[in-house]
Amino acid sequence: MAVEAPTHLFPYTQQILFALIPVGATVVCHGVGMAVVRRHYRRFAPHLLQNAGNSLARTFFMIAIVALMLLTHFAEVIIWAMFYLAMGLLASTQEAMYYSMEYYTTLAISVHKLAGTWAGFGGFESMTAMLMFGWSTAVLAAVVQKLHSIDE
Repeated sequence: MAVEAPTHLFPYTQQILFALIPVGATVVCHGVGMAVVRRHYRRFAPHLLQNAGNSLARTFFMIAIVALMLLTHFAEVIIWAMFYLAMGLLASTQEAMYYSMEYYTTLAISVHKLAGTWAGFGGFESMTAMLMFGWSTAVLAAVVQKLHSIDE
């Protein structure tokens, strides 16, 4: 059964407070994922520095970096889906994953809205995801910039 917010409160008060749970878990997950990217960079970048002309190695390195980031984002979709299931907001794992994937990617075009006072909750997932995508973009830009500095 879904938790219902008292109607006398600002409708988003409870949503904001409850959103802190998956937001916190998402930030921790992203921090771990970006630490893995950093370790990957530190492990393999010296080899790329020694073989600066090897574009194939750089290509596979960048594919690995992007794959790690995608896996991190997918883990975050799972975090939100688990929250929806635990709160009784969605009935099945498939529905929760689909809903989460649509809101995490900010697409949200074919998903139904959550019931009652939870109708706008997907927006918190979208806001969080935009920040996580920004974080990933900053890390990816730093990696690309460092790889390009090898050529100079």
